[in-house]
Amino acid sequence: MSANSSTHDFSGAFRFCFIAGAVEGASGVVLGALASHLPDHMFAIPNGRAVLHSGVDILMWHAIALCALSLGARFLTLRPARLACLTMLAGTLLFCVSVTLFALFDLKIGTLSVARIAPYGGTLLILAWLLAALSGLRRRSA
Repeated sequence: MSANSSTHDFSGAFRFCFIAGAVEGASGVVLGALASHLPDHMFAIPNGRAVLHSGVDILMWHAIALCALSLGARFLTLRPARLACLTMLAGTLLFCVSVTLFALFDLKIGTLSVARIAPYGGTLLILAWLLAALSGLRRRSA
């Protein structure tokens, strides 16, 4: 491969993010099944089923987006596309893990609910989408 930064060989961060997105998708199916089939008393909070379903929705949509962005990176400006992928991965993990732990276990870190981490993940997801848009603004040179 050439050292030219416009050449994309689907390695490194993009391959990692694609694999992570696929694993997120599989995890979303598992968590979706739990959200649908667990008895109500298995949820640690009164609206736990709905909270978990919300987390699964975000997980699944961003798993698909992460795979698509990784595969489509060759058409985008690489640096913001790479940053968008990594930020989307971090945001999805922060949001979905905290929501899942809240719904199933009402986990606390000290006296604070783990659910307080979710907005940071959501903020990273917003930033990731803006970075994805930025990566498409400049036309790639051939």
